[in-house]
Amino acid sequence: MLESTLAKIGEMLLLDTDLPKDDPSRILADVQALDGKQLVAAYVKRHSKFGTVPFDPTGDRLRLYPGGLTIWSGFPGSGKTTILRQLICHVLARGSSAFLASLEEDPENVLVNLAAVAAGCEMPTAHQMQWFIDSYGMRFRLWGKIGIAQSEELLCAIRGLAAVGIKHAVIDSLMCLDVANDDFEAQRRFANRVAAVARAGRIHIHLVAHPRKLVSADQELDINDVAGARELGGIADNVVFIRRSKEEGHGPVLDATPMLISVRKQRHGTGALGNITGWYHRHLRQFHVEQFPHGAIRYLPEDAYA
Repeated sequence: MLESTLAKIGEMLLLDTDLPKDDPSRILADVQALDGKQLVAAYVKRHSKFGTVPFDPTGDRLRLYPGGLTIWSGFPGSGKTTILRQLICHVLARGSSAFLASLEEDPENVLVNLAAVAAGCEMPTAHQMQWFIDSYGMRFRLWGKIGIAQSEELLCAIRGLAAVGIKHAVIDSLMCLDVANDDFEAQRRFANRVAAVARAGRIHIHLVAHPRKLVSADQELDINDVAGARELGGIADNVVFIRRSKEEGHGPVLDATPMLISVRKQRHGTGALGNITGWYHRHLRQFHVEQFPHGAIRYLPEDAYA
């Protein structure tokens, strides 16, 4: 009886001898075989190329490296989509490329709204709309479906776009994917797959995720306040929270609304954390650090404004 019981226990145990074996040379880096000069040169080359954001165009506060994952969080209406539209215009105007999966908005509306941000006005003219299409049509890709998206289908699309040179992919948002809000394990697996796709394709992925409910409106946010699996903030390279002024709801709609952009994690680059204050200007559809800017940031060629 004892021997039979021990045999059954033995069958359940995973012993070291049962593990699949692999050639150590395929698993371990041979440090002695590496060249110091080449290592430093490769490191400098990798970190010399990075994308920036419209609220920090020089990359002093936040840098977007190829193969990275940035989580953008904030409550509904805080300005996440607004900032990401401007981010897309920013990277396109600088010669880069982008993909947007706006899962809550009609694709044609997305294009008009992007052109408005690029032109710096509430509604683009037909002339400006055509300039946006002609200038960026080859470097911008747009998800063509509305509603709940299959996460694997979306990641497959991003892998394919990375293979043809797209540098940024925006997923807006996690709530619109086939990953249940209360299934933290599924969210963790999805976040790991997103990070793996980003690294393999050398594409920077931007994922929108809502924050957890706050105990107080004045509560300071950190990476653990991203809703869903706690691993989301840990997996990401950058975590950014967007907030609107609490005073906005006490009066009529203001043309310029105070906004707070909080960088709560930055794994690479400067590693800088902290708040960036500025204003969302409705008539420009843009975020500016100045309350009274001299004009819109022009993300379209000059002929678009003629």
